[in-house]
Amino acid sequence: MPRPFCCCLLLISPVFSAVAGSFSPAADSSATPPPRLTVGLASANRTTYLQRAPQAADDKGYLGTTLTYQTPQGFISSLYLNHSYNYQTLHEPFINFGEAMAGWQSVSESDTYWTVQYTHLFSYGESALVQASLRNDLSASITQFFGFATASLSADVFVGNTHDVVLSLDLSHRFQLPALGHDTLSIEPTVELGAGSQHFYAASLGQTSRVKNARRGTTTVFKEPDSPAFSTLGYTLSVPIVLAAGRFSLSATPSYLVPLHVPTGGESGAFFYLTLGVSRTFW
Repeated sequence: MPRPFCCCLLLISPVFSAVAGSFSPAADSSATPPPRLTVGLASANRTTYLQRAPQAADDKGYLGTTLTYQTPQGFISSLYLNHSYNYQTLHEPFINFGEAMAGWQSVSESDTYWTVQYTHLFSYGESALVQASLRNDLSASITQFFGFATASLSADVFVGNTHDVVLSLDLSHRFQLPALGHDTLSIEPTVELGAGSQHFYAASLGQTSRVKNARRGTTTVFKEPDSPAFSTLGYTLSVPIVLAAGRFSLSATPSYLVPLHVPTGGESGAFFYLTLGVSRTFW
């Protein structure tokens, strides 16, 4: 789910990326910018994480709320809370997932852009989300702005109930168009490629059964499907459309996800989904 002001966060968090503005290496450095506080809302008809999704029958989409604070020196922190539109059917609380993040991003005018961050993930104990077993994420990314395209490579190491390593590569080209007054409209066709382990997804597909044993009586057994070793996770084609109007940002992102090497019982079919977002920056 996404994280504001960082290209790599698009790969990790679709909610944060839906409500954030775009970073520009050519920012005005004539004066020290003030701190930035941003509040964002995002909604989508499917819930995806690291190019994995729950079964369509269990997934009606989500509403996500993000609060982000960024200092002029590049330090950034955020809090994200997730509400599933299917929470009553799944018997989950109204807020079923969250992320607390702290990190640093480069603030120079270089065409090379770095980020490092730590994210703590927390979820309801019986959450149906595919990332429910993840607890801690250490990540870093490098983004290179070329004249014709932008490339971003990120690496995530997850530790907690399960351990996973995920690499993501983003390639995009941004078209920026003038709108009313000083407003701008940007359209950025993007392709995302993912590779890594997916023990977290296998954990979400596991099933609990009761087994009778002559010595111990009836015991409860939790069995996960076998998950592929480090392999490609899939690719996503998307077209983020963002209207920046003063301190407000409105976005719409149609996406097409093609998952690969999915464990038995997982959502293996390709599908379209749409993410809508709005954000307001203060100061």
